[in-house]
Amino acid sequence: MNWFQQNRVLGSFLVAFGLATLLSLLFLFHEKSRANEAHARLEATVNELTRLRRGMPFPNAENLSKTRTQTEAYRASLLALEEELKTRIYPQLPLQPNEFQAQLRLAVNSVSDRAAANKVQLPANFNLGFDPYATSLPNSDVAPRLGQQLRAIEWVVNTLIDAHVDALTGLVRPPLPEEKAAPTPPPRPTRAPATRTSKPARPAEKIVDSTSVELAFASSPAGARRFLNQVAAAKDQFYVIRTLVIKNQVDKGPKRGGPEAATPLPTPPPGRVSPGQSKQPSITFIVGTEHLDVATRIEITRFNFPEKEVR
Repeated sequence: MNWFQQNRVLGSFLVAFGLATLLSLLFLFHEKSRANEAHARLEATVNELTRLRRGMPFPNAENLSKTRTQTEAYRASLLALEEELKTRIYPQLPLQPNEFQAQLRLAVNSVSDRAAANKVQLPANFNLGFDPYATSLPNSDVAPRLGQQLRAIEWVVNTLIDAHVDALTGLVRPPLPEEKAAPTPPPRPTRAPATRTSKPARPAEKIVDSTSVELAFASSPAGARRFLNQVAAAKDQFYVIRTLVIKNQVDKGPKRGGPEAATPLPTPPPGRVSPGQSKQPSITFIVGTEHLDVATRIEITRFNFPEKEVR
């Protein structure tokens, strides 16, 4: 004790060194035990991996039955979805060019009469977007597709009229790719060896393709909402509202205290006007009287499912 008091610095150093050595030994013991555990897990994992690699797989009847059940359920759900989608498109019927032109005239007359009955204004020279075929016949190859598209566009316009919109200000139908393509000329007879017969390759149709129609109309909010909801919930044809632009016809609110936007109250009967009621108060209605300019592009989706082979 006297030595520690006489050599206080050296004694403190020795005590600190001893404590540090003890803590180091404890840390090394702890880390060694953790390393041993990790090494044991690694060896167990390596042994299990080696066993699985050397083992021969064998079929399990229970798992095979479950896999077949899931596959059949998935196939049944896909077939049910395919059958449902087939009912969501208008059929493409054989149609001659003159028959399509007659159907177009009937559809235009029917839509015009319905618009007149519902007091909906249509554009001038309205032909449902088929303006080139009002006076000329289409190609015989594209006539059935045009007839299918005509039914889809006629339904959209009739739904718009039934929603009691103010006016249909525009309808644009982009032409089909078949309309732009020139008709294929018949092949010239050529002398070819009898053993070599080649058939022209037909381009594969997409399973899902679509055409579009662009509409512009003026309506109240209730009419526009009703039209869009009916298009989204259509059952006979699958429509997709791809773009939608809505603009209020009055882009500025009424001025505060402006007399031009004020709606006067009903005039009280004579003899009941008090001296303090000489001036008529007015109420300005801001919400509920708006009218909208709506522009939308609606896609008409078609599904071309391949025919199933009969086994």
